[in-house]
Amino acid sequence: AVVSTQSTGLILLIGNYMNSGSRNAESYGFKLNFLTKLSNTKAHDNRSNMLHFLANLLESRYPQWVNFRDDLRNLEKARRVSDDQLSKQLRGMKKSLNNLKKELEFHKNPESIDDRFGTEMNAFLKFANDEYEKLEATYTNMGKCVAEIISFYGEDPKKTNSEEFFSDIVTFCNDFESARVENTKMKEAKKREEKQKELKEKEKRKKEQREKERKDFIIDQQGEGEGVLDDLMDALKTGQAYNRDNRRQKQRQNREGKGNRNLQRGRSQTGHSQSPRHKNNSDNQDALDSILNSTPTRTERRQRANTRGESKASEALQRVRAL
Repeated sequence: AVVSTQSTGLILLIGNYMNSGSRNAESYGFKLNFLTKLSNTKAHDNRSNMLHFLANLLESRYPQWVNFRDDLRNLEKARRVSDDQLSKQLRGMKKSLNNLKKELEFHKNPESIDDRFGTEMNAFLKFANDEYEKLEATYTNMGKCVAEIISFYGEDPKKTNSEEFFSDIVTFCNDFESARVENTKMKEAKKREEKQKELKEKEKRKKEQREKERKDFIIDQQGEGEGVLDDLMDALKTGQAYNRDNRRQKQRQNREGKGNRNLQRGRSQTGHSQSPRHKNNSDNQDALDSILNSTPTRTERRQRANTRGESKASEALQRVRAL
């Protein structure tokens, strides 16, 4: 078959499905020139048509039917053959042979011994008649085969000539192959689009992650600011923020008082004559006093804690001002 009956049957099935509910539903067949109009049936996106769908369907589910064009290598030459021209040429050849036959009847008898026209042309006429009969038989056989093929596909051989028939088939085959090539390009383009979309989605996720981290950082900073504000409020409530200078002054006075007491103790010790043993005891006492003086008292420790609290409150105030 010129085109596999499986393929045409599949086309008929698709057409009946698309025409379901209309007067064209449940058709038993279609005109062969309908194959050249498949590309006119567009998809909803207007980017593909029925030929693209048919090519995809055959390649995915019926790959054994998709290469029917391989059996039609001579179809392009066949559609260039004109039945009318062949018939006209054969009639011309027959007429020429008849004229030659009549001409030879007038030359049955040679006009001279050297006249070989009758002998040579009679041999040619016999050879030409044999070749003509072969051509005529081939032409007749070809006409019968073309008529059978046209009838096989539901067309009327008397209304459809070989040129129209084969042209429709060639057009369908070319359009089908073009659809296959376009399907391949569309699949490749789709893969590229999906890859680009995936890259954009990945970049979008990265951007959202960076934005989330930025917001989390701001929230953390706000939380720290609230913590600083709480420290400042505590400092204000306890009075540490206001008594910082007074406490520093008290600390200086305490340090000066200690220094004066140490100085008086040293003077009283140097005013008396001391024995070596007493001197050693005095040195030990001085060392002990030095250790005791260097050890902070409970009041000093409290003052130092208050000083650290004041410093922390001051830093908190500066951070609040910075915010």
